[in-house]
Amino acid sequence: METVLLDALESISDAFVIYDDGGHLVTCNAKFRELYQYSEEETAPGVHYQELGKIDVSRGNVVISDTSQSKEDYLDQKKEYRQRLEGSFIVQLKDKRWIKTTDRRLSSGGFVSIQRDITEEKRNEEALLNAKKTAELANRAKSEFLANMSHELRTPLNAIIGFSSLLSEAVYGPHSDQRYQEYARDIEEAGSHLLTLINEVLDLSKVEVGDIVLNEKTTDIWQISQSCKALTGQKAKENKVRLNIKIDPPTLRIHADPIKLKQILVNLASNAIKFSKPDGTVDIFWSLEKNKIKLMVTDHGVGIEKEFLPHIFEPFRRSQIASMLNYEGTGLGLTLVKKFSDAHGADVTLSSIADEGTTVTVIFPKSRTCLDEELLVT
Repeated sequence: METVLLDALESISDAFVIYDDGGHLVTCNAKFRELYQYSEEETAPGVHYQELGKIDVSRGNVVISDTSQSKEDYLDQKKEYRQRLEGSFIVQLKDKRWIKTTDRRLSSGGFVSIQRDITEEKRNEEALLNAKKTAELANRAKSEFLANMSHELRTPLNAIIGFSSLLSEAVYGPHSDQRYQEYARDIEEAGSHLLTLINEVLDLSKVEVGDIVLNEKTTDIWQISQSCKALTGQKAKENKVRLNIKIDPPTLRIHADPIKLKQILVNLASNAIKFSKPDGTVDIFWSLEKNKIKLMVTDHGVGIEKEFLPHIFEPFRRSQIASMLNYEGTGLGLTLVKKFSDAHGADVTLSSIADEGTTVTVIFPKSRTCLDEELLVT
């Protein structure tokens, strides 16, 4: 039986060692000697693992890591690991191989040590890290490019919108042909739409390159809601959608960046209006629950298919749905809502049923609630 066991130990690909309860070698396989270039005399039964560690250090078999300031530190770290016998101990050999040592206690009081070559795993790990860094740099470069391009595009667009507005309003006198005024109005509307798309791309680019900065102050939710209604009211009218706003309590205020907060609300309301059916309603409801301000924006429109829900806050995902339904947009609205909400420490959730509608809920942390003391829940 002992012969069979020894044969089995010699056949495994990992280095295998058994130590007694005092840390002295009982037996090992040839792979262990080969791994560290030990002689049979150096690995004779009875040798202490610390002696083997000293051989490694003296021969330079082991690369002393940056965390070990000296050879003694390395030996102390290995001794500490052997006393705990938890987790694993990883070292690099002078030939650039990485070895992972895993020790486990035996019922007899000693411990078994299995040492595996994980060089390929380390190389794959390093390759993945390098690929991740490369991807991050490429993504940052893309975001910076988009931010710069968006800025460059906005300047001539503002001029186009401004001059077309002058023409459509016939500021300097009536047109000789009524069609010129209609064309000018078409140019103005198309330019405004394009500017909205560019602004969304610019906002996302700023977020991705880390340029999002909150300018926080106590903000009246009623004023923010009325401002949102003014910005989205025309679109709601065109789509024959009724916009309902409710704030409970009416004096609700929040400590937030008013511009980013308005962008959250406008993006949610615009999406809800866009995907609503004619003669439908969009409900904006602000409430207070357990001293947390909760925003819910609900529509009863086309809804979202279940397959899209797990990725709905990713950039351009909503545009896939919109394109299938012949709706315009970049698909960045919900992404920006998520980014700006995260910046405020708020939680965002979305629930939707195809052909029935969508509800987006944003819950802000207690620290952002601004209320009179008698309205707070104790």
